[in-house]
Amino acid sequence: MLFVFLPLLSCVVGAVWSFAKAEQTPLQRFHAPRLGTAEILPPPTLENRDNMPVANAAKFIEMPVDHFGHETATFQNRYWVNSTYWQPGGPVFRQSTPCPRFSVSYPVAHKVFDSGEQNAEPLLPYYLQEYHGLSATMRLAKRYKGLAILWEHRFYGASLPFPVDENTTADQWQFLTTEQALEDIVFFANSFVEPNSPSSNAAASTSDPLVAFPVHPSKIPWVMLGGSYPGIRSALMRIRNPEVIYASWASSAPVQAQVDMSSYYKAAERSLTRNCSADWVAVTKYVDDTLNSNDETAIVNLKFDLLKAHLSGPGGNTTGAAGLTKQIANQASDVDVASVLMDPLNFYQYYGFQASLLPFCNFLETQNNTAAPVEAGVVSQFGINVGLKSFLTAISEIDYAAIPGNPDDPVQDRSWMWQYCSEYGFYQRGDPENPLSIETAFLSLQLFQQQCNEAFPEGLPPSPQVGNVNKYGGWNMNPSNVMFANGEFDPWRTMGLASIESNAPQRTPSPAVPACNTSPSNPSSFFGITYDNMVHVSDMRVLLTPDANHSDFKTVGFYSPVSQQPFYAGLGLFELALDEWLPCFGGA
Repeated sequence: MLFVFLPLLSCVVGAVWSFAKAEQTPLQRFHAPRLGTAEILPPPTLENRDNMPVANAAKFIEMPVDHFGHETATFQNRYWVNSTYWQPGGPVFRQSTPCPRFSVSYPVAHKVFDSGEQNAEPLLPYYLQEYHGLSATMRLAKRYKGLAILWEHRFYGASLPFPVDENTTADQWQFLTTEQALEDIVFFANSFVEPNSPSSNAAASTSDPLVAFPVHPSKIPWVMLGGSYPGIRSALMRIRNPEVIYASWASSAPVQAQVDMSSYYKAAERSLTRNCSADWVAVTKYVDDTLNSNDETAIVNLKFDLLKAHLSGPGGNTTGAAGLTKQIANQASDVDVASVLMDPLNFYQYYGFQASLLPFCNFLETQNNTAAPVEAGVVSQFGINVGLKSFLTAISEIDYAAIPGNPDDPVQDRSWMWQYCSEYGFYQRGDPENPLSIETAFLSLQLFQQQCNEAFPEGLPPSPQVGNVNKYGGWNMNPSNVMFANGEFDPWRTMGLASIESNAPQRTPSPAVPACNTSPSNPSSFFGITYDNMVHVSDMRVLLTPDANHSDFKTVGFYSPVSQQPFYAGLGLFELALDEWLPCFGGA
């Protein structure tokens, strides 16, 4: 069995505002849809779990740049293989469900983990070498004696058909599409030969099990795992190419592409305490109203206060704001300044309320630990001026630099921007019609589209072509042999099958494993699980001991993507599914 873990990159970067002291001018803040956060590459010293090789050399396959046209150019697409648990035989599975009536003995499945929209190399220690913990990919490979593969997406990491920078042309960007990237998986699966083997068709007498037992998807099942954007791909591959991908685990997969994603922040709004929510809504409305007013004095004072709070640090440290003047602050755009109000939400999708918002709310509601909180909130009790001051103090008191986040990667940022500008949308705008909105109305659909047009003046459609993705079913997709998993408070749940938004079909997850190769019979439900209190991609790996990137183990506890409960719950349910589905595979 081959478990292809395609760790699709899940990196939609958040807004970042920087202040250039040398020029004494504010720099433009960049606003982009958030998807996943790239892992930071850990130190090279890794433990040897189950005598697993700790060094997996990168491998490359020569991939066509264009699968569908007349372009003959190729590029080197990177991937990694871990064959620690691979065995050439494997258990005999008998048909026990409404599948073809035969018993089948086959080499165990391959698993592919898709890295998605990021450089895949930082994921290697966690997902193929189990650095300081366990990964679903390797646990499945061990149980089913499979081969594990980590796959890198075209236009990311070292898998570049063309150099990616501000000079990449529209003619080159046209090859970064959903269909081209999905076809990469098809091409790879149909061409894959372990590089150390002379040929998958070599004589069976060879000592190399990957030669004696071919790994073509017609011979053994390929299982695909992915979270976030890779979760989308895992689901689409099962619909698009069931002859290649036999089963999939799609975690936190926003399969409904949508230009307007004002729903992104509703998960955070639902998780806030009553007083914190009331104050956040009131401060946001006050800031928006002031910036829209004609009171120039109030506007410049507000801009200065907001930027100073953003640039300052815990304990009243204003070193970062040194040199900031009202004249300089007034040069910042309204949207850049208003977006400071969103700072506490930059890490919400991965750390949830308990770890990312509760500390901020505590500072806000206690006025920096100087007063007892009140149920109605600071603004209701003391007025907007006191509430705004407390809000800004809370922003400066949170040490955001200490929270693991996205490493700087201009290649992946630009490539993902092309993808959401051209096909996915996910514009996380403010919603002034929502009375509980905590996002500034200055984050508009027009702003996102303007940024796309400025970044790519040629080659973009007038609006993201979401139909290229939604043709596979979107919220209504109902594939066979796919498990969908979501976190209860994952902002991306709104675009997934478990969405509870008013315009979604309101489908519910069912843990009942469907028969193999059979779509769930009830269209109002789907096979999968929603993890209570969890957020984005909480189930693909579990951290068992602190590592160099997570020294404060509390920050990766229950309310985090490395919590143990969703990992074991998701893994257990998917194993039950594979036990049901794999006996039906007819490729031997």
